[in-house]
Amino acid sequence: MNLEGYVPVNHRLLEALKRWPDLRVSETGFDIQRIDDQVFLVCEVTVWRTVDDPRPTVASAAEPFPGRTPFTRGSERMVGFTSALGRALGYMGIGIDTALASANEVEARQSPAKSPTSPAERSSAPDVPTDAQMRMLKALGSAARPATKKEASQLIDQLKAEAMGEEPF
Repeated sequence: MNLEGYVPVNHRLLEALKRWPDLRVSETGFDIQRIDDQVFLVCEVTVWRTVDDPRPTVASAAEPFPGRTPFTRGSERMVGFTSALGRALGYMGIGIDTALASANEVEARQSPAKSPTSPAERSSAPDVPTDAQMRMLKALGSAARPATKKEASQLIDQLKAEAMGEEPF
């Protein structure tokens, strides 16, 4: 595996702390998702640049459960949260000089619609589904393109409930 250009998460975090000394990170949630016959642990983090950051960065990552290697088996939660943190810091512009995602992630993400990427684009369209919501929909097997965050959340809840054989809440 060629990791040329990859910036390790600890280096990203150190750089972020230099830029924002009051930076705070919270492991804001995790969930178990079943996709076909595979189980994933989906971890989410929230990163605040300042104590009163009005738009904290939220990111998630999915780890196969159980882990597939001796290094990840038994450490799936730690690996998942570290990956989510690295992704959040990347969204904040830290350590992405060459790339944010791997070539496999880029290839797997075949999104026909363009979602807002710059802060200015996001602020002019604040109710569009987040990248995390769109990844979750894809992971749940949906090709739907909801127009709002609320519609995305409702569809995710419905698909999760169907996958677990339950009624949506």
